[in-house]
Amino acid sequence: MVINMTNRLLGIVIALALTSGIVAHAAQAPERPLAPVTLPATLQTAASHVTETATGAVDPAAAIRAAYQRNRVALEHLRQQASPLKGNARATFNQVISDQELALTQTERAALATTRPDVQSAIAEMDKLVAAAEAELSRELAQISSSNSGDGKQGGQTQSKGQSGKAGQSQGNDN
Repeated sequence: MVINMTNRLLGIVIALALTSGIVAHAAQAPERPLAPVTLPATLQTAASHVTETATGAVDPAAAIRAAYQRNRVALEHLRQQASPLKGNARATFNQVISDQELALTQTERAALATTRPDVQSAIAEMDKLVAAAEAELSRELAQISSSNSGDGKQGGQTQSKGQSGKAGQSQGNDN
């Protein structure tokens, strides 16, 4: 319980410090607004978790809704990343994403239906759904990669034989 409150307090302090820094920058240089920064996905996720933790201390429902929205966007990005999948593999993965979206919606609704939602466990459950979809996409893409690399090895051997023959010809012509 003490650790949970400490994490919430830390999240609030970090959120306030970031907000203060942005406000200070805007006051000092109103003609130079902060440029949008593109953070790596892992950093964006960490920043979202800090924000959700801070928000969860004040408004649990808002934190759950924010996590839901973040995870919906993540699932849509996974759907887009699945473009190399063809035929049944793509249809199957799209069904996985649809199932995860449904589970995500059900998790959000269940968490918001309670009077005192457990923000951290609801967010963790939603994050697990996205992680499962990521793992499935990685597995599917690895299968494509391994089947393509098997084809590439055969083509590479043929090509290297052709190049070594040409190299022998050029050496014979130089003499």
